Amino acid sequence: MKNNLTILLLLTCGLCFGQSKPNIKVFEIVCDSIYKDRGYKIIQSYFPDGIDTINNNNSVFQLLRTKESKQIILYQDTIYSRTGEIAFRDFNNDGIKDILIQNISDVRSNWTYYLYLIDTISDRIKKIKGFEEIKNPNYLPQYDLVDNYVNSGQDWTSFYKIKGDTIKDYNIVIYDDHTDKGTYDSDYKKAIQTILKNEKTSR
Repeated sequence: MKNNLTILLLLTCGLCFGQSKPNIKVFEIVCDSIYKDRGYKIIQSYFPDGIDTINNNNSVFQLLRTKESKQIILYQDTIYSRTGEIAFRDFNNDGIKDILIQNISDVRSNWTYYLYLIDTISDRIKKIKGFEEIKNPNYLPQYDLVDNYVNSGQDWTSFYKIKGDTIKDYNIVIYDDHTDKGTYDSDYKKAIQTILKNEKTSR
């Protein structure tokens, strides 16, 4: 815990010791309405000048819990976020909203996010590797799958599944030509059926 507090102090005081007035913006979100009686709070420290020249990171995300008047850092991650926007949506069908932090948006305004699955019982948070590569992710609770709809020269949808702490890409892409004779809806149904059949066979 001392190490975590040291990191926090360094971040709030600036990573460059020669920097007398670090360019940092700090945002806090109290999560009482989302995670009732858990004492959760999110702190985002945004560094407009960047903090990681290798990965181009510019933000530090922290999930903290206040318990018995003590504040504990449950999780911390260094990321890149263009807007810093946070969303809360359940992505593993456990009835608990998970945390999504905006990563980037492309020229067509397709957004990507980092996904952190929340376990409020054990106060654990799990980052899903590769999730930030999915544009406009959408969770399908009835199938326990993730799909998307991407605006492009030719709009398209692909399909994924969260397995452990990583993303499985089914490498199925269907296209929407927005015509009356288009096959997008039927192709979508066929894709879901194929995935469910293959998942059942692989068990």
